[in-house]
Amino acid sequence: EKFWPQSQSAQLQLDLVGMKQPVYLYLKKVIARDMPAKSAQALRRDLSSNRNEARFYQEFSAEMRARGVPLLQAPLVQEDFSCLDTKIDGDEEEHLREGGMLLLLECANESFMQTSPLSFDQAALSLSLLANFHAAAWEDRDLLHKASDRLYATGSYWMLDRRGRAELQQLKPIWKNYLEAFHSHAPDFLAQPPIQMLAERLERMAVWVAEQLRPSAEEDFATLVHGDPKAMNMFLPEKMVENSKALIIDFQWTGVGYGVADVAMHLPHSVHDAALREGGEEKLVKMYYNDLMRALERRLPKERLDAFTFDQAWHLYRLAFVDYARMVMCNFFKGASPAAFQAHAHRPNVGFLYRNVEASLNFLQQLDQHLRYVEELRGEQPVTTGAPPDQSL
Repeated sequence: EKFWPQSQSAQLQLDLVGMKQPVYLYLKKVIARDMPAKSAQALRRDLSSNRNEARFYQEFSAEMRARGVPLLQAPLVQEDFSCLDTKIDGDEEEHLREGGMLLLLECANESFMQTSPLSFDQAALSLSLLANFHAAAWEDRDLLHKASDRLYATGSYWMLDRRGRAELQQLKPIWKNYLEAFHSHAPDFLAQPPIQMLAERLERMAVWVAEQLRPSAEEDFATLVHGDPKAMNMFLPEKMVENSKALIIDFQWTGVGYGVADVAMHLPHSVHDAALREGGEEKLVKMYYNDLMRALERRLPKERLDAFTFDQAWHLYRLAFVDYARMVMCNFFKGASPAAFQAHAHRPNVGFLYRNVEASLNFLQQLDQHLRYVEELRGEQPVTTGAPPDQSL
């Protein structure tokens, strides 16, 4: 049994008559009254995400499996989040603490594993999984309208309007602390004016970037996004062989969006920085794109396939990278230091870019380049010439 900030979980062993081997199920229990003290807004956000996962398994998972997405089955989903839909005049937090959920999910068998960070080859497989997931709902207006109504109209936990624009006020002080804490690890790089001003640059672009990444169900290239595709939400095959398949879990933040938003979170969070250097990042995005096109060939007419070029995918990826970086710098870099990174070094559920110094610095180089692209789109002059991509730190 495990206890998390939002839930409790356990593995159940079922010994059934007539079966030689036991059956294992994963139990997730959410009881709002047992959650830590938090604001009504934060509690509502947490409960909404759990309701989102319940609805995904109840209303969408069977259709996604029928379309070729490998998903674990949920034999029981029992939720009561009616507290989210009723308004009261009294204590909102007390009212919200009436919510709860039980989820039973089949367990992945012993041929699968979870690990982070991923190697280049493992990342290629995880991206193929995401491409298959995105292809299953790509430009399916009926399914996406249903998702907009029953899931999140815009998926991903880091969406700016979901987090609140007030978080942007944290950018500058958090970044000032980061520069001081990591100066000795890359003094020349961190002293460059474009890097020194990274928080200001990001703050100026954040709202516009977020607005570009909120497609409606009717828009071109819209699909279902997972919304939290870190490596520990995936099961990869223990042995990497041809035609290996992976599994994905945890649909608390699933909703409508651009598929490359998942990719832009997954790569810096869960892939080793060695796989992203020397053009590795763009190469992996290209591999995702090729897998996506192959999957879409079975569903879309040629004119719709031709409409989504790699240039279009790379453009959206770069915007999405900047959008996710805003979440990282507003939240996950809070209190960052080499010692804090070291304390989390062996926790695979924590993003690699905020538990490994070299990965973190490489992320900043990537962000500088992607932010320059956005600034050019917006007609802004660059601060100065900064570090070239993949500079050795």
